[in-house]
Amino acid sequence: MHHRTLLQIAPLLFLSALTLAACNKDEDAPAPTTPGGGGSGNTNTNPSTTPFYTDADAVLAAVRVNTTQTTPVGEFDIVIGGASAFFSNDQFSTFQNVGAVSCNGESLGMQSNNTYVHTPSATAPTGIDLTSSNEVSWNVGGGGGFNAFTYVHTGPFPAVGTISSATTVVRANGYTLTANSVAGADSVIFMVGDVVRTRPGNTISHTFTAQDLAGLSAGQSLMQVVGYTADGEDINGKRIYFVKQASRSRSITVQ
Repeated sequence: MHHRTLLQIAPLLFLSALTLAACNKDEDAPAPTTPGGGGSGNTNTNPSTTPFYTDADAVLAAVRVNTTQTTPVGEFDIVIGGASAFFSNDQFSTFQNVGAVSCNGESLGMQSNNTYVHTPSATAPTGIDLTSSNEVSWNVGGGGGFNAFTYVHTGPFPAVGTISSATTVVRANGYTLTANSVAGADSVIFMVGDVVRTRPGNTISHTFTAQDLAGLSAGQSLMQVVGYTADGEDINGKRIYFVKQASRSRSITVQ
C-alpha cells in the first residue's frame, strides 16, 4: 500500500483558534495516510490530524475537540465542534473551489488555497453542534469538477478519555502520551508538539523516543490524542471520505 504524505493545513488553523445519509463501512478502503507516515519514524514539522486516502477525491472531517481547562476550582472539559474539507482532482496536490460548504448548517470558510475550515467565533465559541446527535450533515454547493451534493454521515463518533500524561516533556528522556481510554476508533493519532504518530484501533498510549523529540523547540506547546473513523462513498463519480474524529488536547511545557 502506497501512502501519501499528509497535507498540513486546516487542523492547525482550527487548533490555533481554540487556544487563544448513512453508508456502510468500506472494509476494503485503502489505509489512510497520516502525519509522520503512520509511525514510520518520519517527523512532520507542520502537523495535521486529518487522514487522507490514496484513492480519495475529497475528504470531509467533523471533529469533536475536548479541551481540558484548569481553573482555581478544578479541571473541566469543553467540547468544541469543528470541521474541515478538502477537494482535489490531482490527489491533493492542489485543491478545488467547490462553492459553499456547510456542516450541520454551519458554513466552512474557504482558505486562500481552496481548502475549507470552520473555526469557532466570538458569538459561537463552541463551534458546530456535534453533540446533540451523531449525525453529521454535509452540504456542498458544487464546482471545480464536483457536482453539488448533500450527505448525512451516521454512526457514532469515537471517544477519547482524559490525557493522563505529565504536562512537562523532557526531550532527552523521551515521553509517553497516554489517554485513559479510546473507544470506537479505527486509528488513533498521537501528537506532541509537531511530532505525530498513528496507531491502530483503540490504542491508548504511544512512547516517543528522545530521538523523536529532539527537534522540538523548548517552551509551551500542545499534545493531542485523536481517534477517528471514516466511511468512503462514491458520489457523482467521485470517491469521497467522511471522517469523524474525537480529539483530546492539553498544553505542555517542553524542556
